[in-house]
Amino acid sequence: MTVYAFELHFSAPPGERIIDAMYEAGWDDALVSFDPVAGGEGWATFNREAPSAVQAVVSAIRQGRKAGVELLGVAEDLVAISQIAERTNRTVAAVDHWVTGRRGPGGFPEPRVPRPRVSLYSWAEVSIWLEEHNLAEVSPADVEIAQLCEVADATLRARRLQRRLSAEHRKALTQAVA
Repeated sequence: MTVYAFELHFSAPPGERIIDAMYEAGWDDALVSFDPVAGGEGWATFNREAPSAVQAVVSAIRQGRKAGVELLGVAEDLVAISQIAERTNRTVAAVDHWVTGRRGPGGFPEPRVPRPRVSLYSWAEVSIWLEEHNLAEVSPADVEIAQLCEVADATLRARRLQRRLSAEHRKALTQAVA
């Protein structure tokens, strides 16, 4: 089996028991960053062994719900040029050439967080681009989890936002986008 690394963003009520509930539900493979006294939002960083990325993420989401936490999202793996270089065994200069279009096929993904010094890119988008253009070997598990986290995050956020709509509007929207 493959080990998949990902993060879940969650909200939980205050109380020491919530940490025990997370562990008992199956989050024994997660590093949880959360203040149980204050409650509120936290992060769970997983290194989960599973047959697929879908099974890894889905099982963590189900276990979180069983523990009584509200899942807010799956962390997008944002990376800087230096991290892309490290993950692909390329130099920072080579990655910079891809980003600027001086080398490679062009069309490098736009940064999710543009900054003057260190922009951040979606590893999901970058790994797909690298794979499509055969520019670097990216672990199939990295590509799989990156793509899944992006979709899982959007799905969790959309589900949470739909609760703001009336039942009638939610039904109409669901039918329209199905």
